[in-house]
Amino acid sequence: MTLYCPSCGAVNKEFAEFCAGCGEPLAKVRDRKVESEKAKQEKTSDGTEKKLYRSRTNKMVTGLSAGLAKYLDLDVDLVRILWLIAFVVSGGIVLVVYLIMAMTVPLEPEVEIT
Repeated sequence: MTLYCPSCGAVNKEFAEFCAGCGEPLAKVRDRKVESEKAKQEKTSDGTEKKLYRSRTNKMVTGLSAGLAKYLDLDVDLVRILWLIAFVVSGGIVLVVYLIMAMTVPLEPEVEIT
């Protein structure tokens, strides 16, 4: 992992405390880089990778809004309202996006009750 100084742009070693070019502390730069890498590998609380699914239980049409709401950690009614607003504002183009997503996003796996 190469660190670039935000002040002077100098290239620094991975574990450098201060910039080799200007002497500025690099701790904040390293913290931001680590956080962005963590965000790329977003995981749920049980350690599994977060995936987008259509909901089997909470659906009005296809379950896409409920699945998006769960994935984005939002209220399902808010997501449905945002779809409606986007549909009106875009002149119906969002309907095509919704239909494509509804066809390509898989249904959530069935939970086996034991």
